[in-house]
Amino acid sequence: MKIAVFTDTYFPQINGVVSYLSNSLKLLAKNNEVVLFAPGDKILKVEKISKTFKIYWIPAKAFPFYEGYRISSMNYKRVSELLKKENPDIVHAHAPVVLGLEGIISAKRKNIPTVVTYHTHFPDYVPHLLNGRLPEPFSKISDYTVKKMIKHVFKMVDVVTAPTNELVNELKSYGLSNVIYLPNGVDLKKFRKNAKKAALFRKQHKIGKKKMILYLGRVSFEKKIDVLLEAFKMIENDERLLVICGGGPYVDDFKKLAVALGIKNVIFTGYLDDINSAYSAADIYVSASDTETFGLTFIEAMYTETPVIGVKRLGPKELIKNGKTGVLVEPSNIAELANAMEKLLNDAKLCKRMGTEAHKTAKKYSLRKSVEKTIEIYRGLRGG
Repeated sequence: MKIAVFTDTYFPQINGVVSYLSNSLKLLAKNNEVVLFAPGDKILKVEKISKTFKIYWIPAKAFPFYEGYRISSMNYKRVSELLKKENPDIVHAHAPVVLGLEGIISAKRKNIPTVVTYHTHFPDYVPHLLNGRLPEPFSKISDYTVKKMIKHVFKMVDVVTAPTNELVNELKSYGLSNVIYLPNGVDLKKFRKNAKKAALFRKQHKIGKKKMILYLGRVSFEKKIDVLLEAFKMIENDERLLVICGGGPYVDDFKKLAVALGIKNVIFTGYLDDINSAYSAADIYVSASDTETFGLTFIEAMYTETPVIGVKRLGPKELIKNGKTGVLVEPSNIAELANAMEKLLNDAKLCKRMGTEAHKTAKKYSLRKSVEKTIEIYRGLRGG
């Protein structure tokens, strides 16, 4: 089977969508031919990754409102010609914006079966494009408009997949009937708990025997790291350390916030080549983000037997079994988040029990299972 995949986010950007795509496409390409269309630089480039996997880097420009994102130029004719040349059996668009939309329209006009995956909760992210400063009246208008656009675009395709049942129901509430549940997957073999890596990570970052609270991911304002910092301030002592791993446009801002709050026991590591070492070293994993449609980092942490704390919304609400594999708190509730961290840090037996259950739960979200389900969808659209 030949599969054309369109994405509006890919390397060198690093986020959950890119992580899932890069891993799943390699697996898909083992028994299928994969052609990826992704935002590139100023000129069209073709990169041969393997005999069965190549990338068309479509000309793109930096997105002015959000550091790290690139927007492909609106050149439907060029995309359509490339798609005609490749003649795929299936077109799959991930979190479509400009390039993904061009791929969908071109595929429909060529009668190629189409799939869209809803990775990004667009009603949340429109205000984020203006750094969260969209005035309330305009926020409500944008919310209505975005939902209308989602309905219009997603009705064009044959199948829409969403990574949680809550998102499936939300999309159906927009009037869509072609939505199915397909959770993202994690390459679990990369995330086995490793005592040697944990010890090395703690030594490198001078953590010693302190209780380690970990956040790992993009360091940007929509991840609500300010909420995490303020909650940590409430429970901070010399025996505890907050470790924030990852890069992004707001690293310096959050470093300044930590200083302003008087937090001493926090370190920002930047990007890590081996994130499993951080998970292995952590006592608990925490994210205060309330816009995660899935939350790969929760699964990664859970598989390393680390209890997790997330918010009662979207992905975390479904991935985390409250009181069994971790703790769920209300979005942006600083005191509740602080209490949840305090509770876990003070109860080693509870953490051990939760870590064991978390590992069992994480097994359900393997990359192989996700890709196998994806192939089933493709075959169904092709008639077997």
